[in-house]
Amino acid sequence: MESSQIHFRAEFTIEEGKIEEYKELIQEMSRVVEASEPDTIDYQFYLDRDDKTKCIVHETYANSEAVLARNNDVASQTILPKISKVARISRFDVYGNPDEELQKVLASFSPTPQIYNLITGSSR
Repeated sequence: MESSQIHFRAEFTIEEGKIEEYKELIQEMSRVVEASEPDTIDYQFYLDRDDKTKCIVHETYANSEAVLARNNDVASQTILPKISKVARISRFDVYGNPDEELQKVLASFSPTPQIYNLITGSSR
C-alpha cells in the first residue's frame, strides 16, 4: 500500500489554570490553519472530558512537503510558541512514510516523535 499522507497524533498536557487560554489559542490556530494551509487535510483537537488537562491533536497532511510548509507557516511561527507557554507535548507520534528531509526536522522535536511506517490498510 502506498500513501503519501502523513498523520500526527500529539498529546498535550495543559498547565493548571491555563485551560481557557489554551482553548483560545487552539481556536485561533485552527482558524489560521483552515484559512492558509490547503494541504492540511485534517486538524482536530480533543480535550479530555474529566479533568481537562490533556488534549489530543490529530493532524493529517497531504504529504511530507505539506508538513514542512506547515512548520514554516504563520500559525507554527506565531501561535504555537504561545501554546507552548501553557501546555507541553507529552507524546508525539507520526504515522506514514515521511521523506528524509521531514525525518530530519522531526528528529529535532522534543519529545522526539515515534515514527510508524505504513505497512498496509485501506482508507475510504
